[in-house]
Amino acid sequence: MEQSPNQNYLSNELTLDAVANAHLKETAMWGKFLGITGMVVSVFIIIFGFFAGTFFSKLSQMPGTGANPFAEMGVGIISGIYIVIGIISLILSWIMYKFGNKTHIGLKTNDPTAINTGLANLKILFRIYGIIVIIYLGFVALALIASIIGGMVG
Repeated sequence: MEQSPNQNYLSNELTLDAVANAHLKETAMWGKFLGITGMVVSVFIIIFGFFAGTFFSKLSQMPGTGANPFAEMGVGIISGIYIVIGIISLILSWIMYKFGNKTHIGLKTNDPTAINTGLANLKILFRIYGIIVIIYLGFVALALIASIIGGMVG
């Protein structure tokens, strides 16, 4: 589709046709569902984090289990990791829910402010996911470098 030379690309006027509206409405519905599901799972992860220390210490005391690396690592660290992961997941799920809810309301009431708020939440969600992926890739690169150095030394 060619654009006419007189068309202003910086125009703030944007209308959604029926297909785009349907896609955005379905995306908002899935966003709400994934947000609610993610929040429930996050709460379970946080609850497990509070009891992980007890669980792993009891597991290490069972006969015939041998040396448990979790007991050596420290149950407090494991609990802390679960709680931090649960909190991060809860925040991301809450942002996903806000995207779905605001966008759904905006499409239902034809309110551009609500749609903009919903899409702003989606932008924040993608930004946070991007930062998490960058941090993850940094850890992967450090592990790769450490394994190469370890292979050369050993």
